[in-house]
Amino acid sequence: MRIVLCYPAESRHIEQIQAVYPDATVVSAGQERIAEELPNADIFCGHAKVPVPWEDTVKAQRLRWIQSSAAGLDHCLVSCVINSEIVVSSASGVLADQVAEHALALATGCSRKIPLFLRQQHQREFIRRP
Repeated sequence: MRIVLCYPAESRHIEQIQAVYPDATVVSAGQERIAEELPNADIFCGHAKVPVPWEDTVKAQRLRWIQSSAAGLDHCLVSCVINSEIVVSSASGVLADQVAEHALALATGCSRKIPLFLRQQHQREFIRRP
């Protein structure tokens, strides 16, 4: 099995994948080598930000799964992929709770004047406010 990653993977990440799939060849292609590596991949993981040879990849009939590291799939939902047997999945919803909690924390911080307090703290002004 050949797994192509399109992001810079640390050696520990590649080792974790190979611990689960010892026979797998894991290729950290980055954005630079996606076009070269994708037609020979069984699994593609990441989010391509460069043009990808989807038609050549589908014609090679090797790719079985696309796992997008982003919620959006616009980079790979082209007609030849849609009409193929390739499984396509995304990271949609993976961080939904964390993003919602962060947004609420930021909104609460703004409503409680946290930016003002931080500026005053930086200026060593400690003014008690009602």
